[in-house]
Amino acid sequence: MSYKDVVGHRGMVFDGTRNAAYTSALKKVITPDTTVMDLGAGLGVLGLIAARLGAAKVYLVEPTVAVEVARTVAADNQLDAVECIRARAEELQLDTRVDVIVSVFTGNFLLSEDLLPSLFYARDHYLAPGGRLIPDRGRMEVVPVTAPAYYDKHVASWGDFPRVCNEQGLPELDYSALRAYAANYMRHDSAKHMQAQRLAEPVAVLELDFNTATKAACDSQVEVTVQRNGVCHGWMGWFQMRLVDEWLSTDGESCKTHWNQVFMPLAQPLPVVKGDRLGFSLKRPERGEWSWSTRLGDQHQRQSSFLSQPVRLEDMQKKTLHYHPALGTKGEAALWLLGRMNGESTVEHLASELQEQRRALFKEHTEALRFVQDLVERFS
Repeated sequence: MSYKDVVGHRGMVFDGTRNAAYTSALKKVITPDTTVMDLGAGLGVLGLIAARLGAAKVYLVEPTVAVEVARTVAADNQLDAVECIRARAEELQLDTRVDVIVSVFTGNFLLSEDLLPSLFYARDHYLAPGGRLIPDRGRMEVVPVTAPAYYDKHVASWGDFPRVCNEQGLPELDYSALRAYAANYMRHDSAKHMQAQRLAEPVAVLELDFNTATKAACDSQVEVTVQRNGVCHGWMGWFQMRLVDEWLSTDGESCKTHWNQVFMPLAQPLPVVKGDRLGFSLKRPERGEWSWSTRLGDQHQRQSSFLSQPVRLEDMQKKTLHYHPALGTKGEAALWLLGRMNGESTVEHLASELQEQRRALFKEHTEALRFVQDLVERFS
């Protein structure tokens, strides 16, 4: 889903479980004097609920065009206490602090989408002393699962393509090289679609206190006791968050929400028996790749989302802190163009000028025009 697609926000607006849990939390903290910031408001449903509950002032802070819809909805509902601000947390300029910051900066697996650092920034700059965060705590949980059909479809099937070719009368092709990528790919899907059965009790791999956390990273090792015989195909993960004094789980079993669960496959299925001690480690630096390891006795498997795509040495070098970047031809064109975006020339004129200067790069005027429009949208 793209957050720029306003219709794509439907799943969150209509998430009755989530919205009811947030409403219950907001009722416990809102008074006629309370000021609220709905951070990453989207279409503003949580902030608008806060306004309906009687908050003195509500700021809907959202960087995408969705905030314009929220502005309309606020007006349609005569919620005059609502102010809409189109900005990211780091771009926000607010000369006051608020009593409550409500947010949904938790991806499908808590750290996904890398939104929590923006919440921490807003907390440090705009939350009044003694103010409340909703949610104020998050916990990531995992469980080993057996999911034969799901694993076969998304991982093992890559090695089975020659048989499919024979069955369909196609020239035989070997796509088994893709299996290694599939075994390192974290799939976000519903537990229902996975048809996964748990082999042990869930265990927490990370808990963050949003009131004090400064980093959104994970480096954890846990161990579970297998409770039934079976074949482990991977680990299923989700998160829980605390809304004032109650926890909401996204495990797919407690209640249905718009969040999916995550499946972290093994490279090879692992037979287990009741009583086995199964080790698991999960690592992810802030804004980095995920890696997960599974241990059973002297058997060890390690996967990483970094290996879910082909990797070139030059691409790896560009991600290091010691890389010395230099502008390519498009970078030079962008630098040249940004220097001329001074409010005096039209987009059409800039595109014509750009094509004249960079004909080898922009053979068609439409290409130059699209390049200019993209930069205008991002930086104007």
